[in-house]
This record gives sequence, structure tokens and C-alpha cells, in this order.
Amino acid sequence: MDDQIDKTYRMTKNQELNTYLAHFLGDEIKSFLAAEPEKRAIRINTIKTTLTEILARLNHLNISYSPLSFNPLGFVLNDYPIPLSHTLDFFHGDFQYQGISSQIPALVLNPQPGEKVLDIAAAPGSKSTQMAALMQNLGQLYLNDISKSRLQSLNVNVQRSGVSNEVILNMAGERFGKLFPDYFDKILVDAPCTALGTLAGSPEVAHWWSFDKLKKLAVSQKQLLVSAFKALKPGGEMVYSTCSIAPEENEILIQWLIDNYPVEIQDIHLKEKLFCDDGIVQYNGHMLNQRLSRAVRLYPHKHKMEGFFVIKLKKIASPTRYTNSVLIKWLATLAHTDHLIKNELDMLSELWGIDSDLWKTYRYIMTKNRIWMMCGKIRQIPSKRLHNAGLLLAEKRITGWKLTNQSAQILGNQVYSRRITLSDEQFRGLFSTGFIPVSNLKYGYYILERGSKPIASVYWEKGKLQIRLPHTFRLVL
Repeated sequence: MDDQIDKTYRMTKNQELNTYLAHFLGDEIKSFLAAEPEKRAIRINTIKTTLTEILARLNHLNISYSPLSFNPLGFVLNDYPIPLSHTLDFFHGDFQYQGISSQIPALVLNPQPGEKVLDIAAAPGSKSTQMAALMQNLGQLYLNDISKSRLQSLNVNVQRSGVSNEVILNMAGERFGKLFPDYFDKILVDAPCTALGTLAGSPEVAHWWSFDKLKKLAVSQKQLLVSAFKALKPGGEMVYSTCSIAPEENEILIQWLIDNYPVEIQDIHLKEKLFCDDGIVQYNGHMLNQRLSRAVRLYPHKHKMEGFFVIKLKKIASPTRYTNSVLIKWLATLAHTDHLIKNELDMLSELWGIDSDLWKTYRYIMTKNRIWMMCGKIRQIPSKRLHNAGLLLAEKRITGWKLTNQSAQILGNQVYSRRITLSDEQFRGLFSTGFIPVSNLKYGYYILERGSKPIASVYWEKGKLQIRLPHTFRLVL
């Protein structure tokens, strides 16, 4: 085995990184650098579909897959003769590409329906949408990212997944402790990191890695941890995770946190299904808290997935010296009976054949040309640094209110009017070009369905049926 490793591993061209890895990993550096990239994996989205339905589709498409030991909704793709992103299942948001180890933090946090949950560094959103599904789209899920550009990908993932219990904010994660003291039941801190655990699949990490950058990131990670601690309710739980194997970004930070704040390290019951390493309790000749062994450590050469660190923490008290110095301005969401939105919802019901009782379930915010619907428990949302909240229900057009692809999919068979279907050939043509000739329809918007399942909102005018897509593609049915 050692001979095989010697033939396949290569030291990086970054001598500083080589020295660091040799110091931390010792003889394991050879197998670490020879590790294969993590296989592609998916997670089934139970907001939109069922396990049975998607497994039947994978079998129909001749996809070879293996279940993950720790997640009944996660699957490794062993062989896929077609790109799954070209299927209606992907377009519909029935599953999402998500790394194997990336599926662990949300499962460890285990947010429940009705809770107030924060993902403090949420983009691009795979863990966020996973948490929404665990919450069954109920409760309040605050998703934050400091980067406006990354928020776009976060919002796309959230909308495609059918999430309606989220509030998306654009601010520095370090502000949450002062803005939302003792507020959240659970918080995920999936911290920006040096990504050393992804080196096998992302060799570019070696190009920019330096110990100085590691130290700067550790400062930011510490600030996020403190902010999250302050924003957590006493008795609340927090999961801290990184895709780095560096102790300076993981155990060393947690050691500092438990030395300075009333925090307990919790057991992770998922560990018995992960076959992972424990957190380290000794580093650079110094002994660390023995409870750090409760953490999850994953290495690509040992566990056939990207390197990851995950630890679960509990806030056992709220120090009185940490008080809120910033007042939040809140924006009230609208009930279905509010005069500002009732007429618009009535028009949607009339145009699309939607039972008006459906609207009672949700709360709303409305702009001049858009209506967003969200979990009925969200009575108010922060007015500043707000990107959006809930699922985009409808957009105003000349013909009236147009249901979005996402709302049509979520409302499903509760939309009784203006539904059409197409042949397989027509479906392929529509998705490959964005339009096809169709006759005998009336001007306006329709819901395109396949096998009674709503797929998209489409528009007909002058003999042409059109669909709005991020990009056209060759559809696989």
C-alpha cells in the first residue's frame, strides 16, 4: 500500500503548505495528498417530493447510486450516463447536488418545525435548504451572507427548493450578537475557512494558502462564533463547521470559546454512522479540553469524502454584560385579510382557480410588482439589510398576476385553472430553445404540467409558447 501511495501522491508547489501538512499529519501526508476527490452526491428535497419518487426516477434513468450511511435522503452517484441537471426533477427542485460531508452539519444541528434558526454564513445554500426541509418549511429560518453576489446563488437555491420559511439578510455575521441577543433556538456557523479539506478536489487551494491567511481567517471565525453565541438563547444549540482540517480553525477556536463563555460541548449521536475520527485533544504539545473529542473529524484519505470538522455546542447561560446596543426596526408581514393585499389574492384566486382558503396559511409582503408568501408564523421581519423573505408567489404582468415557477410547483394541484401539458417532443423543444409553436390557446400565462405535476409557468402569444429559463438545455425525460 505504501508503494502505491508513493507512486501517486505529489507534494504541492506551496512549500509553506507542505511544511504545515507534514507537521500536522506526519506520515499521513502521503495518503492525504494522494486522496481521490469526493464523489458527486445528491440530497432529496422532501419539500418537493418523496424518497420513493426520486429513487424510481434514478432507476428509470439508469443512474447507479449508493445510500449514505448517515443520511437516508443522501446518495452518492457512482455512475450517471446523463447529466442530472438536465432532468425535470432537477429543474423542479426535487433534489440538489450537495457534497457528502456537507450534508452532516445540518443533520447534527437538527432544526425542528417551529424553531427560530439562523444560518449565519449561508451562501450558496445547500445546508440552508437542507435545514428548511428538516423544519418542514415551518418556523423561521434566517439566512445571512455578507456577500451580495453570493446572495444571488443563495436565493436561486432557496427559491428552486420551494423554501417559504426563510428571511434572507445581507450583513456581517459579526452583527447578529448585538442585533438579536438571546433570540435563536439554533444556529449554524459554517464558517469561511482555508478549505484544506477540499484539496483533493480543489487543488487551487494550494495556490493561495498561507499561514498568515489561516490566522486572519481564524480571527474572523472567532468573531462569528462570539456573535452566534450572543444571538443564541440560553439552552440553545449551535453547530460550528468548516471544510478545513487545520486545528487553528477548529479545536483551538472552540477551546478559546469554552474558556471564555458558558458553553458546553455536546455529544454528536450521528458519529456512530459516520465512522469518523474524533476531535483532537492535543496539539503542538498542549493538552486541550478532553470533550473536544466529541467533535467529528473527516479526512479525504480515510473517509472517502471531503475533509470536514463539525462540533455541537450548547449555550448554558447568558452573561448579563452582553446587552443589545442596536435597536432593530421591524416590518410587519401581511395577513391574507389585510386591505393592502386581499384584492390581489382574490385576483390570483380568480385567474388561477385557487381556493381562497389556501391564502390563510401564509403571511405576505408585497411590492409594486411582486408578492412573496411565507410561513404563517413569520409576523415581522427586519426592515434593514433585508434581501427578501419567503417564496416568490407572483409577479405582475400586463395580463395580471403571473405565478412563478416556484409557486406553481409548491401550490401544485391546488391550481385548477389554466393548466396545459405537452408531448415529450414539445417538452424537449421548449427547454432546448425557450419557445415552441403551439396553437389553439388564449393569450396569457399558463401552468405547464407533466403527469399532473406542475412544472413551470409559461406564456402564450401569437402561436408561440415561451418559458423563462436561466439557460436553455437539452432536456432528458
